[in-house]
Amino acid sequence: MSFASKLRWSPDGRLIYYVSDRDNYRCLWAQRLAETTRQPVGAPFAVFHFHRARHSLLNMDLSLLQFSVAPDRVVFSMGERTGNVWFAEWQE
Repeated sequence: MSFASKLRWSPDGRLIYYVSDRDNYRCLWAQRLAETTRQPVGAPFAVFHFHRARHSLLNMDLSLLQFSVAPDRVVFSMGERTGNVWFAEWQE
């Protein structure tokens, strides 16, 4: 079962943006709304997918995740995970 969280209105009121795991990743989605009734129109669509381990919204606690919507951009916080593998040789 998927969730929808962190709902935000677009500045013109024609879209609702939200974070969801509907595609088994935590991604940014939007839903178009009818101009007069504000009822959903059509299917939700992905605004930005985060399907990589290094750049993922899953790297952040959902309570800390925030984003804002402007007419020409979406600004969001994102965790970045990196790491290294080191090999050691035994010397006697």
